[in-house]
Amino acid sequence: MSKTVRQSDWATETLMEAPFWRNGMTPEEYEMENRYLSKNFYKQKDGNYMPLWMQEENMKA
Repeated sequence: MSKTVRQSDWATETLMEAPFWRNGMTPEEYEMENRYLSKNFYKQKDGNYMPLWMQEENMKA
């Protein structure tokens, strides 16, 4: 069983500047979001980028 690590334990201020950052992210969530941003960077440039966690929240609403 793995222990969940929260931002206070691992993230630097620089990492928290990512456009997909949210409080309480785990390192695994950060890596997944970072890969998604890398594949969809053009959306950020166009102003149409939405992080995966935000897309998920919108689907629940």
